[in-house]
This record gives sequence, C-alpha cells and structure tokens, in this order.
Amino acid sequence: MATMKDIIQSPLLLAMVIGGLLYISAFSLVYLKKAYDHCLELGITHKELSNVIKSSLIFSVVPSLSIVVGLFVLIAVLGSVWAWWRLSVIGSLSYETMISSSIAQVLGYASSAEMLESATGRQFGVVMILMSVGMLSGFLILLPLGKKLCKSVDRSAAENGGSTWKNVLSGVFMLVMFSVYIPILLFTDNVQAAVMITGLVIAIGVGVLAKRPGLAWLNNFVMAFSMLGGLISSLAWVRIFG
Repeated sequence: MATMKDIIQSPLLLAMVIGGLLYISAFSLVYLKKAYDHCLELGITHKELSNVIKSSLIFSVVPSLSIVVGLFVLIAVLGSVWAWWRLSVIGSLSYETMISSSIAQVLGYASSAEMLESATGRQFGVVMILMSVGMLSGFLILLPLGKKLCKSVDRSAAENGGSTWKNVLSGVFMLVMFSVYIPILLFTDNVQAAVMITGLVIAIGVGVLAKRPGLAWLNNFVMAFSMLGGLISSLAWVRIFG
C-alpha cells in the first residue's frame, strides 16, 4: 500500500500541481490583458500602465517573503509539492498547520511530523480532501449571494452617509479568527505558545521601530521578521520544554 511519503513525492502529484499552477497563471494573464485594454480605453497611457505594473511587481516581492518562510515550515508537515500548491493558490499557513495537526491527532499520531513519516496514502487523502474541499464552502456561498451582499453593503453605506461599519465588521471578523487560533496555540503545547509569544514580541518591536523617521520600510517586513524570529526561537524552546 502506498504511503503518504510515496504520494507527496510522486511525479503524478508534481505534474498535477504544475498543471494547476500553469492554469491559474494563464487565467491571471488573461484578466491582466483585459484590464490593460480597458485602461487604454479609459485614456490611461501605456507609460502610466507600465509604471503601475512595475511598482506592483516590486511591492509584491516583500509580502511574498513571509509566504516563502511559511513554505519551509509547511514542507516539514506536508512535503514540498503539496505545501507548494497550498501556499501558492489559496492556503494559509495557520489553517494548514492547524488542520494537519488536528488530523494527526485524530489518526492517532503524536504530531504532524510523525504523520508525515508513518501515514498511509489513504490517510493523506483525508488530509488533502479536508484542506481542499473544506475551504470551498465560502466560495459556494459567494457564487449565488456574493454580488447581492456587496450591493447591499454599498447601498447601506451610501444611505448612512459613508458609514464605515463594513470596515469594522471586517476587523471584528479577523479578531474572531485569531480568537479561534490563539487558544489552540497557547493551551495545547508549551513550545507553540512560546514561539507565538516570541513572534508577537518581535512584531511589536519591528512596528515600534517602523514609526521612527526613515524606518517606515520596516512595515513591509513585520510578518517576515516575526516568522523568522519565531522559527529560530523554536530551536531554543524545544530544548527548554523538550
């Protein structure tokens, strides 16, 4: 019987992931071309569009650093190919690690790393299905209701003189999501709690430094620094709490 390692290292999975990424890239390029042509119709010059594209490319490099760091973390849990697919398309490091840890516990493994070493191919199939199909509920809801919801929110804001309640709602939603993840990190494992607190301290420190004159560029690296600091500190925390 095929094991989890056999599947994550298989040429078939690699080919499917590459095919999926090529499809998504082509899809993005098609809509980039449509947007570019529409901008020209609106009277925007080729030079202006070129400057916008260049600046967008430059500023997208910095945020991607945190994704690269997350990729290295997730490789130890899900292997390089599946981790590459998840973080390249729609995945979130916190979501992937939480789901893999939960599944590992349900299947009787002490950790995600142990699951990677010992799980069967069928068990890895469960992981793939939960990570892929489990995230589709939001999209399935938005397909019939998304446009109507957006219009109702915009209409409500217009009727209330530019009310910003939708921004508050978005912020509250993110806080609710964090309130789900944080207790899991704080109360299930001492190492995870220590790493999270370390990353938080680093993020606050970088944020404070970014407020000083000439250091505003540090705002682009808050997540990358906190993740790297958390990763490095985990080596010490594992020895302490072992």
